[in-house]
Amino acid sequence: MYKIAHISDLHISIKDANEHGRKFVSLLKNIQQQKCDHVIITGDLVENSFMTDMQYVREILSHFRLLDSDKLSIVPGNHDIFGGSDNGQPGYYFPYFCKNTDYDKNLGMFTDTFKETFPETDSYPYLKIIDNFAIIAVNSVDKWSAEKNPEGSNGKVSKNDLKKITGILNSDQVRDKYKLVIIHHHFYKEEIRDDLPVHSLWLKTISRKMKLRNRKKLLKYFKKHKVNLILHGHTHVSEIYNRNGISIVNSSAGIMPLSEDQTKKYNVIYIPGQDDTDKNLKVETITLK
Repeated sequence: MYKIAHISDLHISIKDANEHGRKFVSLLKNIQQQKCDHVIITGDLVENSFMTDMQYVREILSHFRLLDSDKLSIVPGNHDIFGGSDNGQPGYYFPYFCKNTDYDKNLGMFTDTFKETFPETDSYPYLKIIDNFAIIAVNSVDKWSAEKNPEGSNGKVSKNDLKKITGILNSDQVRDKYKLVIIHHHFYKEEIRDDLPVHSLWLKTISRKMKLRNRKKLLKYFKKHKVNLILHGHTHVSEIYNRNGISIVNSSAGIMPLSEDQTKKYNVIYIPGQDDTDKNLKVETITLK
């Protein structure tokens, strides 16, 4: 079995007022204890898109010897491109700040900071083959729009990227491989839930600025191309759910959970090896103390 630790939404700042850097170190130590072979981070590595904050994350990853394409895969989240409202300006400035954000420059800074974790290409989407599974890394952070993305937190997979993903999923390289799509934005149907009453009401209330556009179309597309798992973050809870026949893993509560019980969790995915008789993927939820 090949073990993948999936984490997300670290929201790290070099100021470290919330001690997210320390919590990240503890999280990586736990992953080491689980003897995971690979780590996937599905976005929002930093709170704001500052070089100093990205370098801080890089130093932590380097300490754990994770700056390696065979050991780490990442995709950006909205905070990695647009940052958050706590960026030194009054909150009402944030849409204006997002409007004036240089999307391509910040995405380039992100990919350059973590360049060792990429395969041959240093852009999204990319394909990474490890053992008998394929990682398809997708950038779902949409560009700024006054109508559709005023705070930079909504998602969309562009037509051009979808065309590239089609080429990847139709290629001989992924044939007979377990296919994992990693992406930042979620595939929830926003509704009030009995098991997460506070979180689900919050998510439904702000869904206009937390959604992935065309997600139903994406799900149908991924099912058609026999994607085995989708891994995402964005919502700050960790769970496993199913949409349109596809298993989806959310591991965004490892550092900053927004659940009622504030329990920190992440998920470990078990990929069967060539010689394993049980060919089913398995997901284990790890609860942190």
